[in-house]
Amino acid sequence: MANDQEDEAAIVELLHANRIAMWTADFDAWRECFVHADYTTRWGWWRAGGVFVRRGWREIEGRVGRDFPRVRHDYAYDTKIRNLTIRIVGDVAWAVFEQLYPGYDMLPGHVGPSLIHEMRILERHDGRWKIAFLGFLDGNAGEPGARIIQLAPDATVLWVNPAASEVLPDHDDLVIRNNRLRFRQTSIDARFRSALDWAAHLDDGLMSRRGSMPLVVEAGQGLPVNVYWVSVEAGTLFLSFGPLGSAERRLGLAARIFGLSEAQTRLATHIAEGLTLPDAAAAMGVTLNTARTHLQRIYEKTGVHHQTALVRVLLSVGAAG
Repeated sequence: MANDQEDEAAIVELLHANRIAMWTADFDAWRECFVHADYTTRWGWWRAGGVFVRRGWREIEGRVGRDFPRVRHDYAYDTKIRNLTIRIVGDVAWAVFEQLYPGYDMLPGHVGPSLIHEMRILERHDGRWKIAFLGFLDGNAGEPGARIIQLAPDATVLWVNPAASEVLPDHDDLVIRNNRLRFRQTSIDARFRSALDWAAHLDDGLMSRRGSMPLVVEAGQGLPVNVYWVSVEAGTLFLSFGPLGSAERRLGLAARIFGLSEAQTRLATHIAEGLTLPDAAAAMGVTLNTARTHLQRIYEKTGVHHQTALVRVLLSVGAAG
């Protein structure tokens, strides 16, 4: 029992040492944390790059040596390890845990929450524990500029990023009552709860699925359309809104399906991002009449007759299912 406790303490020390070396850019200390073998493996998932697999110490060392992260002492020393499980059998051990970082801007394109699901397989070499396998799943929720709220299936608020916290107290469409997120308009709120139910059921099987559903809210005559996204990623539900950088990407598929020209696609993108028609015309450097002509052609191709329906149709086609 005493030896197990000593081994567990040594493994926890190694987990912290590995992270500290990474975020202080101490490459020599980082190297000492690993088994240097052909079977050493590092894999993971993060939103900006998807799934990756690195096998063999030379491959791992070469890549990290070229691309060490910027120094962040708060990430190095203030990050918490929680929900830790360690199992030890002889000279082999495995650990599963979560690392909760103190910020939400860990890497370019990362907007949080800063919760990383981690796994390590370790071997004892010359009396010291070393990492033979490192795996992680990044809990990143969205794209730069997005306002993000993490939700339970019943709309209970679990986490709010700083960008959303700034605007929620006086928001026109959203309100939090009894720690549950609601839309002020009853009809939109019903659609919101239906979208949450749809998203929750994407993760009720053995294999997790991901998806996004747009909620389009018309603000009023002459005002921009507001777009909200209910998304599920790795079993976690989010509502995203505000200045999203993904409208152009999402609209690309819809533009091809409906045969939109380049100018028509640009106009549709500006409208989906919340610009009024005059503002969209100014952004494109065309007259308002030209923008109206583009919009009329888009209506004819998509079969809708007002901007709210247009945004809903285009974004629904481009959403991940």
